Order: sequence, then structure tokens, then C-alpha cells
Amino acid sequence: MISEGDRIGIVKGEASFTTYEFSVDPKADISFGEFVVTKNRVGEWVLGTVRNIKNVNWLLSSAKSNFNSLLLDVEDYGESIHENEEVVATVRILGKVNGGELAPNRVPVKNGESVYKASDDILKQLYEPNGASIEVGTLLLRENVPIKLDVNELVSRHFAVLAVTGAGKSNAVAVMIKGLVEDIGGTVVVLDPHGDYVNLKLPETGNSLVNIIEGKIKVDELDSEELADLLEVRSTASIQREFLARAWETIQHENKELGGALLLEELEKTLREWITKRMIKYWDEKKQRYVTEELKSDRIETIRGIIFRIRRFLRNYGAFVTSENLVAAIRPGMVNVIDLGPLDELQMKVIVGKFLQEVFEARVEYEKARKNYMRTGDREYEKIMDEIRQKYPALAYPILIIVEEAHIFAPQGEENDAARIMGRIAREGRKFGVGLGVVSQRPSKLNEDILSQMNTKIILRIVNPRDQEYVLRASEQLSKDLMDDIAGLGKGEAVIVGQAIKVPALVKIYNFKELEGKAGRGEYGGEDIGVVDRWAEMKSEGIDYTVDF
Repeated sequence: MISEGDRIGIVKGEASFTTYEFSVDPKADISFGEFVVTKNRVGEWVLGTVRNIKNVNWLLSSAKSNFNSLLLDVEDYGESIHENEEVVATVRILGKVNGGELAPNRVPVKNGESVYKASDDILKQLYEPNGASIEVGTLLLRENVPIKLDVNELVSRHFAVLAVTGAGKSNAVAVMIKGLVEDIGGTVVVLDPHGDYVNLKLPETGNSLVNIIEGKIKVDELDSEELADLLEVRSTASIQREFLARAWETIQHENKELGGALLLEELEKTLREWITKRMIKYWDEKKQRYVTEELKSDRIETIRGIIFRIRRFLRNYGAFVTSENLVAAIRPGMVNVIDLGPLDELQMKVIVGKFLQEVFEARVEYEKARKNYMRTGDREYEKIMDEIRQKYPALAYPILIIVEEAHIFAPQGEENDAARIMGRIAREGRKFGVGLGVVSQRPSKLNEDILSQMNTKIILRIVNPRDQEYVLRASEQLSKDLMDDIAGLGKGEAVIVGQAIKVPALVKIYNFKELEGKAGRGEYGGEDIGVVDRWAEMKSEGIDYTVDF
């Protein structure tokens, strides 16, 4: 596997069980990030990565600091000056090689040991997961070494995809979806705020395994506080919220068969009747009876304000109000894209909070019933499982939910229903087969508790120092030197760390649009508008858009 002819250097200077330096053979080709092996003091092979490379010329070093003296030396020595150059590489030891695994190295390397490039075979073994996996790219410096992620660890222990805009987040997510759906047969849901995946076409199956779900608002099951948020009634407008709560509970009590926009229209009708009659009659859920009160004159404008918000909401978003159940629309074994693009952020948060809550509760109920049925054989538990299967076919099995622009739904320092349920899934989802993937271009704006529980991180280029520091603080597996690499990554290049990969790696993520299969190349949205092309199109049309005044 390793021969003397493969030697690229010799260990020199101070060495420990974590780092060492070696003098590079002048004929060898060595790059930053390269994988190398040498032996420790007890003869065990240890694997490391090159973290620094420097070029030293001993004739021109130290005291030779004056430009003129250096110029004279260069002229005197001529071509022979290069014979005194040395390339010195610094290596960070990753561990000792033990078959296809890495074990902690506790013994320093010694001076004089030969250093070799790690073979592709060693690296292939090292990066081969123990269980089912998806292939997402290749080692950045070794295109013959595929990088695969352990699916059980990726999904059950959650993951994050982080990068600046344009670095390749959507491409990385699409590559993962291809593997999870086409190769593994998993069920994936993508919460898509910007319509990046509405044109998704998988390389092998085209759009036959893609289920686009319009992100509509089911108002029927909202409580009054959630409805107030949806209508953008300020949280400090306590009187408006109180009147809205009374009217909403009354409407829900009286119209159990009604749903969608019709329910909101009934709400508006009731509020108008209160103003006309100068009397409010509402259903008190706690007392289980109707209560009638006189409507004071100074409260009429308060109710008119609620009516205005209902009308505005129906005007702007009435087409997106439904009585249908989004969760029931999920199809098993497919990628289900929930298109939230037409909505604003506040509506998105309300929808996502309710959606995630319903998914998680159904999965919890199913898995508890399944466990109890297997333990006792009680048919009541089987009945619960059958009911869930009939209502939510996809939720009889594990599910992965990918939240694009996750900082919108779970921002740092803000409490909302979407953030709360995302936090609960992050903590407990693995016990009930609910995986969570968060995607963000501004990780420092994302809830730190949620980010810290994403146990695999796929980090593309991040240049903002605040974002870098935030990600480092939230990532136990991410070392400072790997974080330093991230700012220098190119488009589609990533650092992957965490439980879904055995050893942290610099990876070239596959280009999803170049992945070919039976259906041809993969497709998805997510691109920026081609400004120059669109302007050229406008110009070619020859239309005079000028206006005479």
C-alpha cells in the first residue's frame, strides 16, 4: 500500500502526538489540505492533513534583511541559490489508521520518519460509512475519493447547510435530496420560502417523485392568538386581541362544518353585527354558554380596526386560505416541496409552526402506539396506527423536514411557534423518526440552541466574521483551523463535519444540474435573475418605453 518510492518528505524538528513538521522532497508535489501518513514512535501509521506550507532559503534568511545585501547575494550565487531552498510543511494529526477507522493517536512521531501521501485506497476506506449512505461529492484534492454521508446519522441527528448567498446551498440540498429520495427511498419535505425548488427535477426520475404543495393557510384550526398574528394585530394591542378572541371562539363554535375564507367572512360579519347592534354576543368556551355585553362607543373603532385587517388579509392572501390539510398532502417516498413563496414572513411563520406541530405530534402518536402494540399486542394501538396511516400516509414512516432560510422561522432571540417546535424536533425528533435540516445564509441570525443540535454541518463559503464565530461556537466538531478554511472556499466547495461523516473533509459538492440519469440532468430553481440577459432581451424587443411629458 505504501512504498519508499511514494515518500514525499522526512519528519524534522519538534513533533508531538497532534502536530509535526516535515521537510518536503524537492521533487514532490504537495498542497495545502493534502492527506499524509507517517509512523509514530511505536510504529503505528498516523494520518494527518497539511495545514501550512512555507518556503525557506537558508542563504537568504535571518540576518540577510537589507535589500542591497540580498541583491548582491542573488547575483553572486546565481542559479545555485535555489539549491539552498527548503519547503517545510506543518501537519495536524487526525488519528492513527486502524482499518477503515481512525483511532486517537497518543504517541508522538519521531524525527527522521518518512512521510507519504495517503493513498486513495486508504481515504476511500476511511470515508466509507458503516451503514446506508448517500454520495454528495468528492474530496476537494482527490477527485477519485467519493464522499458519502451516513443516512441514519444525517437524518436522525439532524444537519445544517450554511453559506453566503451564491455559494451553493441550494445545489448541496438538491444533491442530498436526490440521494435520499431516488437512492434510499426516503420521504423528504422542503419548506421553501422563495420558490427555489418548485421546478425540481431529479436526475433519475424527473418530476415523478416530486410533489409540489401550494403553501396555503388553514385558518380552521388556529387559535385566536395565532389568528391575531396572521392578521398582523400587534401583540401589544390587547383590547383588539380580546375582541378578536371572543368573536373567533364564537364563529368556530357555531360553524363547525365551515372552513377556509368562508370562516373569516363569517368572522367579519359577526364583528359588523356587533357594531350595528352596539351589543356583543359571544360564546364563552370556559363557561360553555353565551355572554351578552353592551358595546361601548369607544370600542367601535377598535372593532373596525379588526375588520379592516380581516378585509386586507382576504384581499392580499384570500387565494391562499384553505380548509385543506397540508400534512395530509405529503406523499411517502417523495420530495414534497411546500411553496411558501407568495406569502410574507409572518404568514410563513404561522403556517410552518402549525405544520411542524402537526407532523411531530402525529409521528409521536404513531411511534408510541407502534411500540405499545409490539409490546402488548393490544388492538387499540393498532387502530391508532391505522387511523394515522389513513389520514397521513407519509407519517407512518420516518420523515425528514428541510427548512430553507431557517433564520426566518427560528431567529435568534425571538420566541414564536415555529421556533419552539423546531427546537423540540431538534431535541427529541430522533426518538420519533423526525429529522430536521436547517439551511441558512445568515447563521448568526439563527437560533443558537437549534443550530448547536444540528450534528452534521455542511458549511460552504462564509466570509462574515460574526457568522464564522457564531458557527464555530455552535459546533463542537468544528476546529478553528477548519473554520479558517471556510472563508477561502470556492463555489460548491464545503467543509463537512459531524456524525454523518467519519472524518471532517474539504469536499467538492457535485453539481446537481450536471448529474445525469434516466431522466437526464437534474433541475431546480434558486438561480439569481440573469440581469444582463434580461436587459439584452428587452433591448432586442425594440420597444420604446420612453414616455413624453
